[in-house]
Amino acid sequence: MGAVVGEEWTKRCLTRADQRAVGFIGLALLSFVVLWLVSLWVGSRWVFVLVPLCVEFAVPGLRHFFSRHVMRRIVKAFPWHQVAVSFVPGRARVGRQAYLETAGSDRTFLRLPEMPERVREQVRRSGRLWLAGPDARGRTAVLTPDTPFVTLGRVVIR
Repeated sequence: MGAVVGEEWTKRCLTRADQRAVGFIGLALLSFVVLWLVSLWVGSRWVFVLVPLCVEFAVPGLRHFFSRHVMRRIVKAFPWHQVAVSFVPGRARVGRQAYLETAGSDRTFLRLPEMPERVREQVRRSGRLWLAGPDARGRTAVLTPDTPFVTLGRVVIR
């Protein structure tokens, strides 16, 4: 756990994030096709009130692809450094977001827009993440050392 995160691990995490994003977008498209087929079968357009559900499926994938270039720029511009983190009591799960507090910080949280449960469990057990950044706008790349997961987070002042 004390080793520096290498370029190969970063590439693996980015590849997994791309695959996960394509999966979310594929699920959204598949659910829209199913809604369309059900509307034809039932003969009613009312099933399209469920279109926001299809959009909800696509949001994590779209978020990744829209923020991917920023994440790559941050990874190239800043070195990875390991930090001790803990979930903020009362804010550990706000929707899909996660709020983490870094050790030694007095007024800042790390807000992650999406964090799967398997990654949450790993962070709870280890209490560690790797960060690159933050940039001038507070954006930081966040990577886990054991589970291939990378995302773009933001440092926010409480």
